[in-house]
Amino acid sequence: MNAVLSPTDSTTIVGSGKRRGFETQDRACDPIELRMTGRPPAWLRGSLLLNGPAVWDLAQGRYAHWFDGLALLHRVQIDGERVRYHSRFLDSEDARLSRARGRSELGGFDTPVAGGLLSRIWHLTNPRRTDNGAVVLSRCDGQWLAHTESDRVHRIDPDTLATQGELRWADKLKLPLMAAHPCVDARGGWWNVGIGFGRVCEYVLVQCDRSAERRVKARIPIKRPGYLHAFAMTSTHAVVWDCAWRAHPLRFLFAGESYARHFDWMPQGGSRLFTVRLSDGRVHAWDAPPLMVFHAVQAFDAGDDVVIDLCRGDVLPTEDLAVQRLRDGVAVELPSARHTRFVLTPGHSSAREEALPGRLELPQVNPRVAARSKARYVWAAAASQPGVFFDRTLKLDHDTGQITLAGSDDRIALEPLFVPEPGASAEDAGVLLVNTLGDTDAGTRIRVLDATTLDEMAAIEVPHVIPFGFHGAWHAA
Repeated sequence: MNAVLSPTDSTTIVGSGKRRGFETQDRACDPIELRMTGRPPAWLRGSLLLNGPAVWDLAQGRYAHWFDGLALLHRVQIDGERVRYHSRFLDSEDARLSRARGRSELGGFDTPVAGGLLSRIWHLTNPRRTDNGAVVLSRCDGQWLAHTESDRVHRIDPDTLATQGELRWADKLKLPLMAAHPCVDARGGWWNVGIGFGRVCEYVLVQCDRSAERRVKARIPIKRPGYLHAFAMTSTHAVVWDCAWRAHPLRFLFAGESYARHFDWMPQGGSRLFTVRLSDGRVHAWDAPPLMVFHAVQAFDAGDDVVIDLCRGDVLPTEDLAVQRLRDGVAVELPSARHTRFVLTPGHSSAREEALPGRLELPQVNPRVAARSKARYVWAAAASQPGVFFDRTLKLDHDTGQITLAGSDDRIALEPLFVPEPGASAEDAGVLLVNTLGDTDAGTRIRVLDATTLDEMAAIEVPHVIPFGFHGAWHAA
């Protein structure tokens, strides 16, 4: 892997109309009817739930990074040809304090926590960390949760979008950092990985249910933990990747820097891929080249091997995704993550690396296949050329290597959320719901694409811009 460097190209290559998705939206929307053109399939009945940053600008300052804006929740309810929409701000401690004081209070990915050294010493045993769950919505034992990359999680009503209070863990684990993406197994069990800091740091794999008691399934000692945004699961194993962007534990306690500035890029030590056997917690490790990864495309068992496909980045996400750079349309590299497979074979010390077709991010596979077997089809957000922000929806057929693209140069197209057709046997039978914004659009358009062909079936028109977020979820009717 090439050295991970912050981009230096200052070329402006994103049209100004598309960049409205990075502007602050400081008003929620009461329920309204939306106009829809075309016709979605009759079986598509339920709610698209979106979660993402919306407020970057406050009276006394600004959040520095795309990831850091205060969270706004959205519900697009589809019932035949009738579509209704409303939005609501996440009622987090971070939002309440930051709005009251006119500046970021609990910080974020690349925005520092307010307060000086005395404040950090005062909170030494329980460092202040954000509860701005602007990244992911997940479901744990029937309840919906809003996540960021800390252990502070909020419960959400999927119908009203009301914040139902912070989830209070019923255990005594100290895991201030947790992956933003939990995994749910075939039985509905909720799993996640956290990072414990101490004389010996560790990755900690936990499982929990509605009781909110996290039960430890494995502990993986690590001298300097890597950046942890997600992990993956097969039917038999959890897979944890150890990024070469490594934490400096003491900085988390004493430095007045943002979360991202507590990490150093350390390619000389490479990375490792860990598997944890779900039945007994047994851990195995494989050496790998230095990795910078947000998301896995898929993971599956192949005989005795464990296989994981990753979106492998070539830049750090700090300067590359700074909100002002994105507003200015400066070239970005995140959309061009390399699609890479690692095969983990028992008895081998190193992972076998295989290049896969496509450069992509924000990947999706059919949830009926995910973790149970190898997925043939992958859908993802992609870029039409290097340096461009997401402007294409991609479909990859693993069996043939064929890549199909949909989109246009004048329109940003974010994560394509795959919704499978009920009862269908074909793996790619379903639709994609894609949040888009074009240079001349009055507001956001949510495109309903045929997941087989990427042809547009319908488009839902929102009268205003929904700020650009990351991930959606489907709540079936």
